[in-house]
Amino acid sequence: MAVSLTISKVLNPPAQVSDSLAGGGSGLDYGQVVNGSYAPVTSKPANTGYQVLYLSHNATIDPIIEVKSYVGVFSQTYGGAKTALLDIAELISKGQNDSEATANNSDGLSGGLRIEHAGQNIASLGASAFLPSRAQVKIYGNNGLDGIDLTSAFNLHVDALGKNTAGVWSDASAPVTGKIGKAGDAVLGDTAWVGCRFYLEEAAADGGIMQWDHVWSFAYTA
Repeated sequence: MAVSLTISKVLNPPAQVSDSLAGGGSGLDYGQVVNGSYAPVTSKPANTGYQVLYLSHNATIDPIIEVKSYVGVFSQTYGGAKTALLDIAELISKGQNDSEATANNSDGLSGGLRIEHAGQNIASLGASAFLPSRAQVKIYGNNGLDGIDLTSAFNLHVDALGKNTAGVWSDASAPVTGKIGKAGDAVLGDTAWVGCRFYLEEAAADGGIMQWDHVWSFAYTA
């Protein structure tokens, strides 16, 4: 059978993200971000606020494997301020120029999309979130090359994986890079937790809506 990946804002019950987007499509809306900050933001001084995404699937026999992600040109009807091609080029450029120096953009030099594969580190998030020293933090467009196509996609980190028991999270006991187990798998984990932020550098000159595709790729057997 075909296997579907669900990307949800909530742990239980999982529901595919479906925010209304400019242009008429649906997906994930990060909301408004101001120069020198990030979105979604709760408190910049406290380094709090991020969009959690929970990944799960409907395979019933085997885990899905080779789970990875990258960014690409917006594929729905474009509703941004420029063009889809200019937006993805700008997003990659922001990631390439990201200073990685601070998690809460206190230096105003961070830009672009970061994710943290941190399900097994939920308790330590907050002041320690999204620091470049954390192996789980990935910056799309880093070096101008990383996470911008399937070849350079970021593998799902083992620290993202856990088990969803009716909305209660527990860490997977023996997770494997790039694998999400079937429902109830406490060893590999049946759910992945990733936190997402979009950063805007202090010197950003252009306003308006940016749009891009955040693509999750995987392989399956049954």
